[in-house]
Amino acid sequence: MRSSNSATAPALRTTDLLVLAVLGDGPQHGYGLAQEIAARTKGQVAIRAADLYRVLYRMDKAGLIEPSLAARRNAADERRAYYRITPLGRRVARAQATLLGEICAAVVARRPVTPGAAS
Repeated sequence: MRSSNSATAPALRTTDLLVLAVLGDGPQHGYGLAQEIAARTKGQVAIRAADLYRVLYRMDKAGLIEPSLAARRNAADERRAYYRITPLGRRVARAQATLLGEICAAVVARRPVTPGAAS
């Protein structure tokens, strides 16, 4: 079921947001995604291959990511499946990151959380 409106999209899971953050830099294959997520989280998040491919399948069905055939054709190993972020995925990721940024800023400042309020 593909959604067309980021306002009605459910909150992303942490893994989803991390996948979208990596794919925001360009197409990537599953192993590369797992490696980059581990690097960006300083080893705090390690995703098993089976779990990652379930996440990718779900995100593809939601319209947040899609296969990247061009990246696959240009890769040294064409057997790898590459994914890219969709425009919807980019909008949803930005909205989620903005909300989480506000919440994190409130935690750091030790003040009440008021979503939508300027920091």
